[in-house]
Amino acid sequence: MRLLVLLLLPFIGLGQTRQESLEKIMIDAGIPGMTIAYIKDAKLAELYNLGLRSNDTKEPVNKETVFDAASLSKSVFAYGVMKLVEAGKLDLDKPVSTYLDYEDLRHDDRYKKITAAQLLSHTSGLPNWRNGKQLNFRYDPGQRFSYSGEGYVLLGKVVEKITGMGIEAWIQQTVLQPLGMTRSTYVWSERFESNYAHPHSELGETDVKFYNYTPNMAASLLTTGSDYAKFMIALLAQQGLKKPAFQAMFTGNSKSWFEKYENKIGWGLGLGHANSNGSTSFWQWGDNGSYKAYMVGYPDKKEGLVYFTNSANGLAAGRHISALFFKEPSEPLNWLDYMTFTSPTFQLLRKAMSEQVLIAIKPWVKEGSKRVDSTQLNEFSMNRVGSRLLDAGNYEAAAEIFELNLENYPRAIGAWQGLGVARLRVGQRDAAATAFERCYELDSTRINGKKVADILRGKADTTKGIKTTFKLAGNRNARSVQLVGSFNNWNDIQMPMKWENGAWIISINLLPGTHLYKFVVDGVWTPDVANPKVRPEDNMNSVIEVVAPTTGS
Repeated sequence: MRLLVLLLLPFIGLGQTRQESLEKIMIDAGIPGMTIAYIKDAKLAELYNLGLRSNDTKEPVNKETVFDAASLSKSVFAYGVMKLVEAGKLDLDKPVSTYLDYEDLRHDDRYKKITAAQLLSHTSGLPNWRNGKQLNFRYDPGQRFSYSGEGYVLLGKVVEKITGMGIEAWIQQTVLQPLGMTRSTYVWSERFESNYAHPHSELGETDVKFYNYTPNMAASLLTTGSDYAKFMIALLAQQGLKKPAFQAMFTGNSKSWFEKYENKIGWGLGLGHANSNGSTSFWQWGDNGSYKAYMVGYPDKKEGLVYFTNSANGLAAGRHISALFFKEPSEPLNWLDYMTFTSPTFQLLRKAMSEQVLIAIKPWVKEGSKRVDSTQLNEFSMNRVGSRLLDAGNYEAAAEIFELNLENYPRAIGAWQGLGVARLRVGQRDAAATAFERCYELDSTRINGKKVADILRGKADTTKGIKTTFKLAGNRNARSVQLVGSFNNWNDIQMPMKWENGAWIISINLLPGTHLYKFVVDGVWTPDVANPKVRPEDNMNSVIEVVAPTTGS
């Protein structure tokens, strides 16, 4: 770990001020805007407001600029929950079902075993977020660590039930206002519109901002660096709660420790916990896609740091930022393992966004060979780059990356699957089918890939149901059109449509009943304009009724 700190030293910059070093890190990592608060002796020692709120409009970040806190929302909420515990209104070890009959988990009796302590320490067995409408357990309550935003949403509803207050009003009254966090809220406020840090992709392009009008205690906090520093100071100075409450927050739950990480990382009540060279810390990271954030505190030294960025690259700079302020290696950031901006993976990704792949990859190609140096860019790293290029819509570059990976790892299922998706997105149906078929040959459990290949090859659907044909007229120049719906969990890869006689068409077997659907045209989701049946209240999804044939017909 000491070696990692030494490797980071060149980016600290001899003779540079911290601000100059931070600005260089931001440039190298492609981060438009950032706010950083450093706390020493439980006091705000340094505050940096750097870069731009938006690469488009060029307004600078300042002390009042509001950022998405992402999962740093959880820690603030947990602090408020501990106030309820101290007031005797919430028992940490009592099943939360005694306070609230949670409709989303009525189908599973294990819900009756979940406690508030488990929800706060991510040991409730719930997933981070549900897949589809139904919320299902990943593990039994109390069995093991499983990071869960859903758990914090549930606990928020428990708090509302206990207090009789809306959760936003309660958190304002209990935590935000007493701490003087005047530019912090869990719901969008129009007063932030004039000074808000807009989200940016890995390329530095502005992304769509989603406005939270419903509070989500796991992820929707909007705040500033100076505001969040006030909360950090309360933790480090142990203000607002009694000592046992802080001890519970700062100490890892016995079921939350990671044995594979030598028990250096675990979770307390609302805070991550880390041990390193005899030094203990609490921490939390935030990842809302195009917003990244991180905070860490050392209770014994009353020292801490929090930073927010408006960039998908924000955590690529985490270890470098940490090294500017602390001598200790950052165990949490090492555990999170976001690729750093100095890594070949990150550098290749940025190069491949703006250069031809064969030029971008050149620094990592073995001399006298056409193959990539797998000691620097292994199978996982190359798949990671390819997947990010897919997400960015750079399908041709993604396909080239996956093909280069297959030169070194011809049985890499992830590379074959990525290649199939990339070829599908640009309308290369035969090449996509071949890639998906190869996935299935290598792993017969990849049945979904086989189904996609069968559709691309024009094979009839053999699943149970009634043959149903979907047609989208026009869009001749589209490269790729897919059918998505409630019948395939809205997966935009599984059901590619074929251009035939002036329309995109697909026939599948559906069970009788009501089904919702849309078309995805080159990545754009659109309802069926030829079908007047839509549900405006349900994302404008088109509706189709599949009726079973009458007996004898």
